[in-house]
Amino acid sequence: MLKKEMLFCVSIILLGFTFFATKPASAMSTGSERYTISSYVAYLNTQGESDSAEQFSALSPEQQEKVIYYLNHPDELLNSIEVTESVDYDDAPTSNTAVASAYATPRFSTLSSGVSRTASYTAQYKIAGFTTTQVKATVYYSTSGSNVTSVQSVSGKVVKNVNPLVSISKQNSKTWVSSNRAYGQIDWNWKVGFKTAGVKRQTVYGTASGSSGGSSSTL
Repeated sequence: MLKKEMLFCVSIILLGFTFFATKPASAMSTGSERYTISSYVAYLNTQGESDSAEQFSALSPEQQEKVIYYLNHPDELLNSIEVTESVDYDDAPTSNTAVASAYATPRFSTLSSGVSRTASYTAQYKIAGFTTTQVKATVYYSTSGSNVTSVQSVSGKVVKNVNPLVSISKQNSKTWVSSNRAYGQIDWNWKVGFKTAGVKRQTVYGTASGSSGGSSSTL
C-alpha cells in the first residue's frame, strides 16, 4: 500500500514538471510584464499626453513592441536610449534698459546698458524613434556690441517625460563667461525605478551675435 502511494506522488510531481516544461514561455512571462501596447497608450492619455499617444500609435508594430519591451526590462533601458539635440537662440533680443524697466527687481535693475539674450539647448531621448523624454537648459545673458558682458542665470526644465520608469531632478547648475561666450550648465540626476542611473550634464552657450550651441554628456 505504501509503495502504491509513493508511486502516485511521484507520478503527480512528474506531471507537474511536464506541464511547466511544455507551457509557452510567453505565457509564463506575461505576469511579470507591467506594460502592454494598449496599457501604455492608456497611461499616456491619463497623463494628458494625447500628442505622445498619437505619436506612439503611429509607430510601426515592430517599433511599438520594442518600446514596450524596454519599459518591461528596466535593466536594459538605458542602453536602448538614443539621444538627439537641438539648439535655439534668441532672434528677438531685448535691450537691458527695457528689461530693467519692466522688471523692477534687483536681478534686472543692475543690468548694464546693452542687450539681453537667451540661448537654449534641448536634449531628446528616444526609444525606437519615439521621444520619451526632453530636457532643456536656457542661459540668460547680456551683451554689449560684440562682447558678452555677463550671465544672469541658467534654468533647467523637464519639457517632457512619458517614460514611467524614469524620474529626473535638477542636481546642480552653473554659469560662467569664457572666450566671449555665456555658458550655462545643468546637471540632471536620473533614476530608473528606485535606482540612481547617473547624472546627465547639459551645457548651453550663447554669443554676442546670438548664435549658440550645446552639448550633453553622462558623468
